[in-house]
Amino acid sequence: MPTHAETPSTAPDPVPAADAAARPFFSGAFLGDANSTPERIGPAVREFAQRSGKHPSMVKTFHNLDCDWSAGAWCGQLLRAVRTAGSANFLAIDLRWTGAPEKGLLDAINAGAADARLAAMARGFAQFGDPVLLEPAWEMNGNWAYAWQGIENGGDTRAPAKYVAAWRRIVDIFRREGATNVRWVFNPNVGNPVQAGAGQGHWNWYGNYYPGDAYVDYVGAHGFNAPRVWGGAWQSFGEMFDGARADHILSDLVRRYPGKPIIVGEFATDEGAGGAKAQWIGDAYRALLSHPNVVGAVWFNMNKEADWRIESSPAAEAAYRAAMAEPRIRTAFDVAASTSLARLASN
Repeated sequence: MPTHAETPSTAPDPVPAADAAARPFFSGAFLGDANSTPERIGPAVREFAQRSGKHPSMVKTFHNLDCDWSAGAWCGQLLRAVRTAGSANFLAIDLRWTGAPEKGLLDAINAGAADARLAAMARGFAQFGDPVLLEPAWEMNGNWAYAWQGIENGGDTRAPAKYVAAWRRIVDIFRREGATNVRWVFNPNVGNPVQAGAGQGHWNWYGNYYPGDAYVDYVGAHGFNAPRVWGGAWQSFGEMFDGARADHILSDLVRRYPGKPIIVGEFATDEGAGGAKAQWIGDAYRALLSHPNVVGAVWFNMNKEADWRIESSPAAEAAYRAAMAEPRIRTAFDVAASTSLARLASN
């Protein structure tokens, strides 16, 4: 979202050209709320593939803990519809449920209030069988009233520890219920939206929320460029994800978690002036494809706070299509390939 923080960092070494050329990349897309239904998702995937020139290997959707993931239920049907469309499911999980407390959500989860729902959810995924990317409680370091964010759960040094405990509790329940096909994705917001420029000494620094290597399969970040919406200056992809105001988060992820592959869970840009969006898209994918540990990224293709869609202009759509023409961008997600790349890059 809109704000970032500053802290010094060291940029990662560039990827040798031979290594970069041999490595696959997995593109994904969120196709909007209206398209995230069992009936609409298949046609929406096909339409996006036609526009972009490449089938998305990951399709992201958003859900809360009320979802029933069994085969005959609405959420279970959506899970299977994405698979039928030929993409891997990337699910952002809102930790609320009907009747959840408005305040102190993490305390409630850590006290076991969601255990039964989480266990049922895990069994639904275990029954599904195919790999599922799960992003619980995204943008936990944000400041926009998500019930699981640190600012909503004490707003001090205790909040990240509550988040870590809740994440670990969720993963432990899933493992106990046999949902070994789930892969866990940790995606904070770029920078520190609570106190920009505070650096890693601040309680809300993203790294304080990290649940630990044993509980995370992929790391990443979310970021959106839209000065018309949130103010500030236009930012390039590099500035937004690896500049000083972003806590140099992509470089920092490599340095702190060198064995963890990176998936940028959400990103997009507003149209800007002239051909700014088209330029931004081209620059973004060149940076992503050359980064040592980035294995994938999910474009947020919805007209929401701004028109993030690739079709917001002919130039933007053409730029996205040109980016997708890169042969290394795969049309089917491969867990083994995606998790081996970061280890190769960090050697």
